[in-house]
Amino acid sequence: MNTITLEFKSVKTEIPIENLTLDTLEEAIFDIGQQLGQTAFVNALGQYDAILAKSRLRGELKNIRKKTKYLQTRIGDICYRRTLYREKTSGKLRYLLDEALKIDKNQRLSLKMTEIVAVLACIGPYRAAQEHMLKLMGLSLSHEAIRQNVIREGKRIEEREAQEHRKMKALDYPAPQDTPDVVYNETDTTYIRKQNRNKKKERKQRHLEVKLGVGYTGKEPRYNGGKKKSRKLSRKIVYADIRSDRNEFMDKFSCISEKEFGLSVVKDKYLGSDGDAWIREGAREYFPGSTHLLCPFHLFRNLRRALPGKKRSQQRLKKLFEQNRIDKVLVRLKRMIKMIRSRKPKKNIAGFYAYVRNNRQGIEESMRIRLDKNIQSAGAVEPNIDKLIAHRFKGRGLSWSLEGAQALLKIRQTIANGQWDDWWYDKRGKHIEIKAVFKQPLTAKEMTKHRAIAPFIEMELPCYRGPDQSKPWVGVLHKLTQARQLS
Repeated sequence: MNTITLEFKSVKTEIPIENLTLDTLEEAIFDIGQQLGQTAFVNALGQYDAILAKSRLRGELKNIRKKTKYLQTRIGDICYRRTLYREKTSGKLRYLLDEALKIDKNQRLSLKMTEIVAVLACIGPYRAAQEHMLKLMGLSLSHEAIRQNVIREGKRIEEREAQEHRKMKALDYPAPQDTPDVVYNETDTTYIRKQNRNKKKERKQRHLEVKLGVGYTGKEPRYNGGKKKSRKLSRKIVYADIRSDRNEFMDKFSCISEKEFGLSVVKDKYLGSDGDAWIREGAREYFPGSTHLLCPFHLFRNLRRALPGKKRSQQRLKKLFEQNRIDKVLVRLKRMIKMIRSRKPKKNIAGFYAYVRNNRQGIEESMRIRLDKNIQSAGAVEPNIDKLIAHRFKGRGLSWSLEGAQALLKIRQTIANGQWDDWWYDKRGKHIEIKAVFKQPLTAKEMTKHRAIAPFIEMELPCYRGPDQSKPWVGVLHKLTQARQLS
């Protein structure tokens, strides 16, 4: 069995004790250790290259010459020489040492260094990551080099994500081992500032829309002991995207939820949102059978914005919302619109009236489950937006290109899902084979039909969306059809 020898030569250095401090002594020992490690690293690579040269198949590879390569590692920059070969039949150039060590063609950082750089870039700005690397490891790497490495790694994650999505659309994935009784999915959007390159077409688009989806099965205690009742989301999954449009985002998020939870056979499933029309419309197409819930946080925030400074009116309407008397809310808002003559307040109340009317079903379901202790209310997506997006992408002076923001977002998504170690030690570099069951990719509804039979048929009465949707008799009819489906 071939082996290589790691040899660390003995070093003796004299350091004057005048003005000697613990910091200077630590710095000197750290520098010496790095130099010894770099020498041992280069010697080990030379030994490995020589072993590969002797064990190669004779007559197939021709030795051309030695070529130099620079690589940044955790112990510093190393420069080593490896042998270049040419295949006699095809003329292809090869480096056996790079192939054995799984080094990419233009790779400049070791994988461990790339992982460290990506984590530091997720914590703070690229220039701060540059300073942290210099202090922690004594390595000098420009902020632009850090940014480029983040973009390359983010693209790798995005490419694999696209392959996994095609595999799910072809129904080539195993069913989840544990199917929960309840699944909550929530979606929301936020905006980050876009870099302005002084182009006429880009001046109109000053922001990038970041779409976020969160799926979970409920809430559980964060700690085993302690007096604080801190809770966290159980089996949480996060999906974030900038590049995809809204329909494509809903399609991908629904597939991820189906793969993780087996959404098509879950008994009770809920889709929470802030009331945007594209989420309500996408719910029927991509989350069939899910009950739409309007997030109470967004509802009451919009209430405060519609009636600024009028705390009594806010409290009265909030109480009516909590009592699930939506008809009474709409009547009072309509009365306010007629009474107020000022243009701006009238416009704000009219906008809130339309918001309540269009999201009536989601509000009623949300208020109903607030009284049920076995069901969680919507609103988990908002703190996840703060953790995943706002804390890193928003701030004074921060602006992003589409490529850079998408790459960093995918890295933060991988870390938030607890898949960071799996990415480096299992998934990265592995090709995905897709054995398509169907020639054409399936939609979310088709996946439900072929994967399992839906527990009920979802239908909606035309009066819910027509001109009569705000009338009292429609509210009575809606309450009569709110009977829970039997298992």
